[in-house]
Amino acid sequence: MQRFIKLSAVMAAVIAAPAFAAPTIDANLELDNKAQGQGRGLSQGGRVEFNIGAKAGDDNGFVAGRGTLLVKSDGTTGTDDMWGQIGTKMADVKFGRFEAADLFPAGKDVYVDSAGAASGYRTNKLRGRFTGNPAHFAVNVNAGAVGFELGLADSKVAGNVKGFRPVVSFNAGPASVKLGLENVETVGGDKYNGAGATVGLALGGANVNLNLGSGKNKTTNVKDSSVGANVVFGAAGLAYVQDKSGSVKQNTIYAAYSLPLFATGATITPAFSSSSSSGFQTKSGFAVRVNYAF
Repeated sequence: MQRFIKLSAVMAAVIAAPAFAAPTIDANLELDNKAQGQGRGLSQGGRVEFNIGAKAGDDNGFVAGRGTLLVKSDGTTGTDDMWGQIGTKMADVKFGRFEAADLFPAGKDVYVDSAGAASGYRTNKLRGRFTGNPAHFAVNVNAGAVGFELGLADSKVAGNVKGFRPVVSFNAGPASVKLGLENVETVGGDKYNGAGATVGLALGGANVNLNLGSGKNKTTNVKDSSVGANVVFGAAGLAYVQDKSGSVKQNTIYAAYSLPLFATGATITPAFSSSSSSGFQTKSGFAVRVNYAF
């Protein structure tokens, strides 16, 4: 409820502020119907997402903001995005609740059923949308084909995270590369160092991502890593990820295919996932997602 009140206040301020252009408002429904193995049976979950955002100014100076409210099928509400941004075409600062650069893009991850044997490492511990309330900023510098982002989080509250996360990106025609580091600490808990890279390729109508992340918990001295590859071609997507924690390896595959639902603009997406690790139970299942943008 507290998040709902805060987001409502932000939305009201965005609409009322004369400095902003007319806000954009949209919403969508995402509802998953799952049939999972290992005695878990049928389940259903989803949410309605409401978005509001606005931007005023031009390349020489702008102010922007966005808020996302989630109304969930379990009767709760939540917030994805709630951020502000100030800057120019060359550089800006983003602050609030948001996700920074993605160093391990998942492709068409409609349904991923992890076996839970190994968490791996995907260079996303300091990416954002934290469960606590640390101060979160991202400084972005844009120089054409080369970009730089410095993510910063800070808190004195036990259980929250703090640290820094620099990411450098390169774009050359159909290819893109992102390289990043993380130095993150859970206040009163573990310290973590890691690095990651992702390469994106647009090939003949298909988008391919190759991902790698490697990190070490300096408190427990345990090394984690993840490698993955995924491809999205038209309405279809296929992915493979191997996560490793210490000596435990976990292999996960998932796939999805979206179909138009009559002539409404909505889609229905069957999806499959299977995840296994030696010595641990395999988890697999099937899901059907209905997605409709209002």
